[in-house]
Amino acid sequence: RAERSAASLAVRVGSLDDPPERPGLTHFLEHMLFLGTEKYPKPNGYTSYLSSHAGGSNAYTADDHTNYFFSVAHDGFPEALDR
Repeated sequence: RAERSAASLAVRVGSLDDPPERPGLTHFLEHMLFLGTEKYPKPNGYTSYLSSHAGGSNAYTADDHTNYFFSVAHDGFPEALDR
């Protein structure tokens, strides 16, 4: 049985997709995703959940895509994926 699980999601939108009048928009939205969702509205709830299950996350914005990834103790994976 695995002790840790991880997931990564790449979205085909990067900094080259920023509108000329909004440079940095893609990178800004990358950070906004960690502030909560409709289902899990508590700001930083995702980070807190991962931390309480020996995990962590990160993301980056490239020219042509944005990538989000996390790792977590295996027993916390299903809820981490839902969040």
